[in-house]
Amino acid sequence: MPVTVAVATVLSLVVGACGSDDNTASTAKDAKIDCATGSIAGAGSTFVQNIAQQWVKDYTASCPGATINYQGVGSGAGIQQFTAGTVDFAGSDVALTATERSAAEAKYGNVLQIPWSAGAVAIEYRLDGVTELQLSPAALAGIFAGTITKWDDAAIKADNASTTLPATPIQVIHRSDGSGTTAAFTAYLSSAEPTVWTAGTGKDVKWPTGQGAKGSDGVTKAVKATNGAIAYAELSFAKGNSLSAVKIKNPAGKFVGPDEATGVTEALNEAEVAANLEAKINYAPKGANAYPISTVTYVITAGVPSDPTKANLIKSFVTYALGDGQSAATRLFYAGLSDAVLAPAKAATAGIGTPAGE
Repeated sequence: MPVTVAVATVLSLVVGACGSDDNTASTAKDAKIDCATGSIAGAGSTFVQNIAQQWVKDYTASCPGATINYQGVGSGAGIQQFTAGTVDFAGSDVALTATERSAAEAKYGNVLQIPWSAGAVAIEYRLDGVTELQLSPAALAGIFAGTITKWDDAAIKADNASTTLPATPIQVIHRSDGSGTTAAFTAYLSSAEPTVWTAGTGKDVKWPTGQGAKGSDGVTKAVKATNGAIAYAELSFAKGNSLSAVKIKNPAGKFVGPDEATGVTEALNEAEVAANLEAKINYAPKGANAYPISTVTYVITAGVPSDPTKANLIKSFVTYALGDGQSAATRLFYAGLSDAVLAPAKAATAGIGTPAGE
């Protein structure tokens, strides 16, 4: 029977004043980092891209002997590149499937998936003249299912009685690449409104409507350029592009935004973390202030990388991300991990490069 750890205080959301374009120095230069040298490359999740690239910037500023590159290409592509051996680690917003784990373990032996950040999947939109918008799960699912096509639809009006909504056509923007953010968003839709959202769940789905764009940055740019557009992305992308985010009606009946300090925390407090560190997200959280569309994001790497120099650098970098690197969440609108998740994540990281049983 898998051992699970109930996450009573899984993740603490730390909200700051800057968006994803904040490139000011962090406290990393003043932190004591057990630096390693060499060069490693990672690819994957665009959800985690903003904070991962900040970690790279801060770590290498303190550790000039290290070169680290991370490219946001989507969770699916990142896992494929890791399994093919073209990158040293992957970022993913969903845990490895059994098929993905089997393929990775065939190449590397033991494979670790370590939570290193978390946050809200924001429903970002551009609707000229409307800066505040509320949606029930049924209305949100109807929009992405293509059954609600105009912004003045009765279902949307019912959620926004005090707002004048235009008859502007709704332009759905979705990810065109394999995406962990898509997996989290479609899992929410399927959980909240299974009779409305029937397109399934996963990193790739057959979208009933809309147009695709690559990466969180791609869908955000498309929304910003199109009046009437709506999409989903990690909150820092909406913030960094001055886009509004929808307040979603949670199971308690309250409309909650992704940037409200307690929203992600309350939702993710109800998650459980299995022995393999996979977080089981509850998309129908009971918390009165819970923002329900939230996810944990993972770094995926070999337990014992074949190159000892790379193993040391991966271990050092992830250790930093799980330590002083968590403070970057204050500026980039992510959720910092609490001790309840950090303890097993740090323990797993400490074992990188050490064969099992040693």
